[in-house]
Amino acid sequence: MPATTGNITTAVPGVVTTTSTAVPAGTATPLPKNTELGPCTCDLTANGCDVNCCCDDDCADSDRAAFQQCDDVVSSISDRRCIQESILFTVNTNVKEEVNNTIPGLFCIQFDNNVDRNFYDYETVETITTTEKFAEYTTTYGGPLYQATSTSSGTSLESTLKSGNPVYTIYESGALGQLGLPRALTTRQCDDTNPVAFLYDQHFQCIRDVSDLAVQCATLPSLYAGTYFEGFKVVKSPAIFQTDSFITLINTTVTTLEPPTNTSSVSNVTPQLYNSTYLESITLSNQLVCVDYQDLRGPCDFTGQGTSIPKPSYNRQSDRCSYVVLEVEYVFTHNGTEGILAVEVRFVLTDINTTDLPLTQTFKTSFVKLGETSTFKRSGNPGYVIGEPVLAGTLEPSALDPAVLTLFQNGSNSWLTMVSSTATGQCISEANNRVPIRFGENMRSGCSFRAFLSNLTDICGLIQDSVVTALIGNITANTRVATFGNSNPDVIGDWVRVLIGSTPLGSSGTQEGLCTDLVLGMHMEIVYINVGSLANPQPKIIGVSIKYNNPQNIRYQCIGPYCQPGESLSQAFEVVSSVSFIDASKPAVAIVAEPPTFTAKLPNDFFYPFFVGSGNRLSVVSPLIYLLLFLINRLLVR
Repeated sequence: MPATTGNITTAVPGVVTTTSTAVPAGTATPLPKNTELGPCTCDLTANGCDVNCCCDDDCADSDRAAFQQCDDVVSSISDRRCIQESILFTVNTNVKEEVNNTIPGLFCIQFDNNVDRNFYDYETVETITTTEKFAEYTTTYGGPLYQATSTSSGTSLESTLKSGNPVYTIYESGALGQLGLPRALTTRQCDDTNPVAFLYDQHFQCIRDVSDLAVQCATLPSLYAGTYFEGFKVVKSPAIFQTDSFITLINTTVTTLEPPTNTSSVSNVTPQLYNSTYLESITLSNQLVCVDYQDLRGPCDFTGQGTSIPKPSYNRQSDRCSYVVLEVEYVFTHNGTEGILAVEVRFVLTDINTTDLPLTQTFKTSFVKLGETSTFKRSGNPGYVIGEPVLAGTLEPSALDPAVLTLFQNGSNSWLTMVSSTATGQCISEANNRVPIRFGENMRSGCSFRAFLSNLTDICGLIQDSVVTALIGNITANTRVATFGNSNPDVIGDWVRVLIGSTPLGSSGTQEGLCTDLVLGMHMEIVYINVGSLANPQPKIIGVSIKYNNPQNIRYQCIGPYCQPGESLSQAFEVVSSVSFIDASKPAVAIVAEPPTFTAKLPNDFFYPFFVGSGNRLSVVSPLIYLLLFLINRLLVR
């Protein structure tokens, strides 16, 4: 191969020199034809033994004795076809084939003796040295290109507000934005660029990483309630998209929690647009809830803080950040395509310290049509829809009146639920923050509790009670589950009782660092059938059962470099709950119609010449015919 040249650029103060130098042409290692090139592909460490690599020459016999398996299994293409000798049979043919009897008990035929068909053709392939040759290969063999698609200038906006459209906002600076609803996307971290979808009720949870609570308490926008409703207004109607003032906003759309800083392209937007009737301010709800250090919820008391929500503040003595946003809910009042009439925001605030990090935040949206009251979202009509929560309530017996069934009041988060965890994996005791069970979705959820070596034995019984409370939630012997997604609470027969297995008896500590007979898991099974037509089946729940896992012994076992005498380290134990749906539908009954009755009608002379028909009467032909038949039969027998 001829040598190639390359350019070398030398930088000298005030002078740039470019010279050409010859690049030597190297010779690639020759590869033998029709040869197995990778007899030991697991040997990846030079001058060292690779674990479970039995073909590694650097491994001694003592090393191989410690292997659990051999990873150097190389599959080869066989050019023989073998069958058991017991099923051979003889074929009279002139074809001669080579027979291989090297495999005991098998009869093998060599059907292909051309080794070229078992190896790649790589002798004619050369290393790519030019961009033209590279382009030739990519054109012939290339796949998809993961490149960013070009975006056209400007933003295409709907002429009317439709379901799924983003809710647009306009900042005081005149920049156009989209109302964000943070959610977890590729990770559990909050992504603030997710826009609110018009007419869709949504509920998301994600976590916020706060690296330095003392510094970020007052500076992180996501912790301050004012970030979610101050400094911008909501676009009520798409009619604003057709105004002259709106045209200048097209190229400045943002979807973040923080107002945009570069608004030079919209500097000519007049204040009349921001104060026009096309925009609606987000009003602060008077239903502000605060959570205290005991996880108890109640009305917020901002005495001495003014009428607005105070900004988060940090107390160094208690290491607590006050008035931190825990939950945000936007409530939209709309009138269909006519637009948004009002927006209200509700907050749940709390105080956090360093041990509460990372922080888990909840974001919700709900849309209420003007004039609609006392609405209730069903989980199916009538049969359950896959992905919708399973309805549950409690049956309240009464001595005077018939029993009354009441749905759990906190919506899907308090119906049929599973255990949930905080951002750090700890079990959540709040009934409102459990994971709802959704029809048709087999799930597994878990959390953990921590115990120390010094007190594990003393609190075994307390641990068992806490685990059972976390697993069972609000389910009791009076809990009932709706058979259909639209079951009426007034019809008790449309609700099934939850069959609960034996409750764990308790756990005890017999020696230090050990709890015996501790139940750490629960499994729920929901049996359903499909009813109705095959083309449109309607799932119906016919039974619900809860079973606790088998008891086990847990022992404190410190693992890690910090397991030193005198250290007070905790160990996490996992609590697991799961649910599975069982389809018990019977197949459709095959109904076959009765076969038709065939009436055979034969012509009058059908038996001629044995019988001679005359009308409905049959007369016997001369007996000579029978004698003739008898003689023929005797001749055949001989």
